[in-house]
Amino acid sequence: MRRKSYDEILKNKAIYTFDKLIGKSQIFLDTIDYAKKLATSSATIFIQGESGTGKELFAHAIHNYSERKESAFIAVNCGAIPHTLIESELFGYEEGSFTGAKKGGQVGKFEQADSGTIFLDEIGEMPLSLQIRLLRVIEEGVVDKVGGKNPIPVDVRIIAATNKNLKLEVEKGRFRQDLYYRIFVLPLFLPTLKERKEDIPILFEYFLEKSAKRNGVEIPKISKEEVQKILNNPWSGNIRELENAAELYAITGSFPTSFIELERATENFPDKMGRLEKIEKTELEKAIILNERNLSKTAIYLGVSRSTLYRMLKKYNIG
Repeated sequence: MRRKSYDEILKNKAIYTFDKLIGKSQIFLDTIDYAKKLATSSATIFIQGESGTGKELFAHAIHNYSERKESAFIAVNCGAIPHTLIESELFGYEEGSFTGAKKGGQVGKFEQADSGTIFLDEIGEMPLSLQIRLLRVIEEGVVDKVGGKNPIPVDVRIIAATNKNLKLEVEKGRFRQDLYYRIFVLPLFLPTLKERKEDIPILFEYFLEKSAKRNGVEIPKISKEEVQKILNNPWSGNIRELENAAELYAITGSFPTSFIELERATENFPDKMGRLEKIEKTELEKAIILNERNLSKTAIYLGVSRSTLYRMLKKYNIG
């Protein structure tokens, strides 16, 4: 019998569980307890939170805590897929349905997630023309392939997420009201890092150790003054910004009071890319090469979500 490859094992699987989510603050522990209750239902979950609060990690954990944990977990970043491709990505297409369609057609993400969970990240970026298609999937439990003639039944649990105020998007006519009420069934609001301040040192230490190990350097010691700097920083980018700061500290052994200071410091460089961005891009390129350009492996190696990895690739124009 042929052994499954590493890629096959990772494909369509949720990686994170609730016990892997780091934090001891009461608001964070209460959020986890509430999320566990939502996980036992089959209804649509709507995760809302600022950028960098860990929406995809919670989606993973919810799936792994649910009765669907043995089935597929499919993550889709609605903001990362070009509008011209998102329809065929989500719903699939039949052979010959358009110029460039591959032989045999393609199975869409909803079909891949059948009996499991689909995570629609940044759902607020979904074009209006596709929102009516998504509404049909939710209401009728069927998908229509591009160029297909027969609806395909699917049993999929939907977890949607956004950092936008969807209610406001509805008022502005950018998001369908009927779809809003179809996904806003079991809401889950994630706290900002500012709201879970006692978790900041724990998370920083975790990211620092991980970064030091990845870069082959000793773990730098942090003084009480530097710990206070970390606590006083506003962390508007939440956990993602904190992780970047830990990466910087692991490599340089220093920590600016805020990233505004860092941005000002990089103005002295003649090129447009700051020192931190140079480091991040270099490490990203190394990780991709080390993992043979496999994005699933690269995301796990870097300890980031797939959607975060896609954003990083887009930011640095890495193909």
